[in-house]
Amino acid sequence: MASHKYIDRICWGIVALTLAVTLLFMNGKALGLTAVAPEGEDEMFTANDLTADYDRSAATRISLNGESAQVQGNGAYFYQGDVYIVSPGKYVLSGAIDDGSVIVQAEGDDKIWLYLDGVDLSCSDGAALDIEQAGKVFLTLGDGTVNRLSAGESYSQEAVSAGIDGTIYSRDDLTIQGSGQLTVEGTYCHGIVCNDDLVITGGSLDIQAAQDGLHANDSVRIREADIVIRAGDDGATAQNDEETGFFYMESGSLAVSECYEGIEAVCVTIAGGTLDLAPTDDGVNATGTGEAGYIRVSGGDIRIRNAAGRDADGLDSNGSIYLEGGSVFISLNGQGGNLAIDYGSEYGGICRIDGGTLLACGSNTMAEAISADSSQGFLMEGVTGQAGCRVTLEAGGQTLLTEEVPYEFTCLIVSAPGLRVGDSCTLTVGESQQTYTVDNSSDAVSAFGQMGGRFGGFGGGMQLPEGEAPSGGDAPAGMEPPSGGLGEAPSLPEGTVPQDGGGQRPQRGPGVEGEDSGDQNPNGGMEGRWPAFGGGRGNLQGQLPEGDGQLPGRQLQTEREAPVSMERNWTAVLLVGVSALILGIGLAVALCFRRR
Repeated sequence: MASHKYIDRICWGIVALTLAVTLLFMNGKALGLTAVAPEGEDEMFTANDLTADYDRSAATRISLNGESAQVQGNGAYFYQGDVYIVSPGKYVLSGAIDDGSVIVQAEGDDKIWLYLDGVDLSCSDGAALDIEQAGKVFLTLGDGTVNRLSAGESYSQEAVSAGIDGTIYSRDDLTIQGSGQLTVEGTYCHGIVCNDDLVITGGSLDIQAAQDGLHANDSVRIREADIVIRAGDDGATAQNDEETGFFYMESGSLAVSECYEGIEAVCVTIAGGTLDLAPTDDGVNATGTGEAGYIRVSGGDIRIRNAAGRDADGLDSNGSIYLEGGSVFISLNGQGGNLAIDYGSEYGGICRIDGGTLLACGSNTMAEAISADSSQGFLMEGVTGQAGCRVTLEAGGQTLLTEEVPYEFTCLIVSAPGLRVGDSCTLTVGESQQTYTVDNSSDAVSAFGQMGGRFGGFGGGMQLPEGEAPSGGDAPAGMEPPSGGLGEAPSLPEGTVPQDGGGQRPQRGPGVEGEDSGDQNPNGGMEGRWPAFGGGRGNLQGQLPEGDGQLPGRQLQTEREAPVSMERNWTAVLLVGVSALILGIGLAVALCFRRR
């Protein structure tokens, strides 16, 4: 048998190509390749997250009547003051419950839509909405409706032992959507808690909470929603024990008028929307260190104001800060260690300004330098400004920025689109004005990391801690030590539980017996796949089964199944397997022809 004279080269070429493809799939992320999201999804929101107008003609309807409820349809029932939802599908709720909960206890892959059509839920000893198990729950605020969920000042021992710590509490993914209004009152602990991903894509939310307003383990994602929060601790938190969790805002508004910290997460991305934060400590805090933690602003309008903080920051990252677009305004009082911008330089973090408008006013004590290689020009000056003064930046005959600053300050960082290294610009603070050339230098930062005050025309100079002096000599006369001490974290209400959302999963409600319908439709009968309640699912039609009435109430399991820490990507496995198969065939053909 004759062979082609170039068969060796062809076979080895196939082998080389196969190896290259295999390595590409194995190292695609490291090489900068990104996966394309399935149609109907983007990186942060699914099609279902964004679709609040869906067909409710076949939905189960639940009418709440103070101390009772009527259920028309399948998949739900009322028992001892609580509404139980146990099947996937769509549900429409209306009316009020004086003291009870809506409890979701479905299967781990069930999707459930709860449409609130004017609902008032109040529970004195636990969560008003308690999502114990489901694949994902979509809480839809009906167009033009006003809804209210509230909880008491203390929870039952069963709820505390189970780790339930929010007025709305979900152990699984939760999406809030629609165009109606929702008031959440959490006088015991948090307002809205989600142990997985909390997505808010619509509605007007007014949240009052003794601790966090929004509290999620994995992520908080906001789009096209208007949210107002008053919280005893953080406005919004997204982090867990594994030190992961992120906050993402794309559009809408978030106003936190009372809080300790405004936003806290391992990493924070703000791509759009308006944020108005009034914390007593940090405005935005990224807790992850090194590459794991960052604050990235690529759009939106962010305003952070803190009148009385001590050792408080505007933007505070244990990693890096990237300012790429949008508008950021920060006003902290200029005393103590109140840094308008603080980042983890000790962990290798950086702060770059590559776009957007920035005016950050705070203390000159321990101020850190901005990266000199930022692509947009900036000024960082040790300068004293009085409360209520106006700051204006002009260049090229145009006003790039003007803003009234409510609180006194001793350090100023300013940048705007159109400001470039080498430009001549004029900065006006109150009645004082200075013109100079932008060089993005860090000369204003001393060896202490404190502002050296090279903008002497405004006076002020450094404020150093008592007893400290710049390297190379004694402290100049007139330098004043900062007043006050470190701020104290607010005390938590008596009897509160940790904020990690952990604990036992309660096993609640009666066992339900009845014929197994075998129906898998969203609002069909109970298919006998409800082991936690000890009975097959019958076609309830809102009724309890016949019996002696001695049905178990809320009981607690001792533990919850641990989440899977890693998901296998079967597409990648298939591709690698095909590559390996081609490689084997190529080698076999090459060896065969070589012997012949």
